[in-house]
Amino acid sequence: MIISRGLARSLAIAAILPLVGLVPAGPAKALGPPTDGLYTFTEAGVPPTTWKIAALCDPISRQRAIPDFTDPVIAADLCALNIVSTTARSISRAEKLANFSGRARLTSDLWTFQVPKATGVTCPDGSTAPSTDTYAFDDVTLAGTHTSIHGAVCGLEPAMTKTPFSLAFQSPLPVPVERYPLDCDPIGSCR
Repeated sequence: MIISRGLARSLAIAAILPLVGLVPAGPAKALGPPTDGLYTFTEAGVPPTTWKIAALCDPISRQRAIPDFTDPVIAADLCALNIVSTTARSISRAEKLANFSGRARLTSDLWTFQVPKATGVTCPDGSTAPSTDTYAFDDVTLAGTHTSIHGAVCGLEPAMTKTPFSLAFQSPLPVPVERYPLDCDPIGSCR
């Protein structure tokens, strides 16, 4: 009887194990700052754009109140991404809107930054009004969302649009890249 129960348990486990791989994985989690480099930014309706991404991080000090120094997401909390978006030329309104810079921080596992755009909204009469644009992307999938918000301007109701975008790695930045520019001693005093 005892052997039968043990055999039954073993067979049940053996039958379930192959199914474990069929469970869908959750969304990708940020693993730290993306590789410093040039990226192709692709969004519907936006001219060809290149993002230059360079991480700037504080070195981890054992004196900081950080629970796990080996967790790359916790280490990424000490980083910011300097992002410069450029187009080959800056003549049309769309090209001008695609030229900006920002500093992204890790927020809810997405690298996120805001860009105020003085001419982000086109009014019915052809004039422009300001918008606040937020870019958020996952450093694993390099997929993100561009959110544009404006208030009640030029006769328009307040509105928000969300547009997906993607990034594709082109090339690394020229060396040397100084990701940890601060010189810190073991107690966390930096200069």
